[in-house]
Amino acid sequence: MYEQIKENIRQAVMSGELKNNELLPSVRQLAAQLSVSAITVKRAYSDLEHEGIIYTSPGKGTFVRAPDKSAVMEQYKQRRLAEFSQYADKMLSEGITPEELIGAIKNITEGK
Repeated sequence: MYEQIKENIRQAVMSGELKNNELLPSVRQLAAQLSVSAITVKRAYSDLEHEGIIYTSPGKGTFVRAPDKSAVMEQYKQRRLAEFSQYADKMLSEGITPEELIGAIKNITEGK
């Protein structure tokens, strides 16, 4: 669930829906809105802060730090490529040939 929270906030920042220095809901408020544990929201906020997408000002709240979009997109691509690499390794170890994997990728990309 915390991954979904992170992804939603990240997308809102990238699309401009959330602006630089915009106040985000408190951990407790967002947890109540989403009916999740405050720990889940705290973890999402912590990860986003580590990525430089938000920042916390003690006593004031958590705010959007609209980062350089190209840097965020590069981090996103690297993370997704690493995930794909792990999944591809698993498929190869389960008997899917490199040619089948490449063929599947071509089929997917040709349809877009």
